[in-house]
Amino acid sequence: MHTNSYVGIVEPEVTRLIVSRARRLHISPDEIDDLQQRIVPVLAEFKFDASRSNGASRTTVLTAVIDRQLLAHLRTTRRYAEHIERMGSRYRALASGRPIWPNHVTQPEPVDLRMDLADVMQQLSQRDRVVCDGLSKGQTIKAIAERLGCGRDTINRAIARIRNIFTAAGLKVWVDPDYRAEPGQA
Repeated sequence: MHTNSYVGIVEPEVTRLIVSRARRLHISPDEIDDLQQRIVPVLAEFKFDASRSNGASRTTVLTAVIDRQLLAHLRTTRRYAEHIERMGSRYRALASGRPIWPNHVTQPEPVDLRMDLADVMQQLSQRDRVVCDGLSKGQTIKAIAERLGCGRDTINRAIARIRNIFTAAGLKVWVDPDYRAEPGQA
């Protein structure tokens, strides 16, 4: 463990400081070697300038640089875990058949939504309905194309048609995850 050798790149005290700071932040021992490999090049380029350090020692400045790198790693790890959790709950919702409501949409009355969706689905061709069904179940464009025996470009054109029909029906929020209705708009 922690067998990385940086002789000639940085002093051994620097690598020990990385390990010490990582342990203090409760970073798993498995990650410390990888973090050393990421942080040492940053420290190799770092030049301590006493005139710009506000009286801080070289070790204090190195500690700040190392901590900044370690905290960035922890932030990235936390964000990735949150992303996986969000995607996991989204996948579980898809598997259970429950509708997934966009976070920024107030939930309409189920009867109203069913009527709006029924109207939109009537406007779609049979092939577009199959594409829409596949997308709602989380299938990839490639999988839908294989299922219908056509190319991916054909599916992309169908998706564009579906988006236009949903948008014209006032359901843009269901096909554009970045869409935010202005106050007072539907």
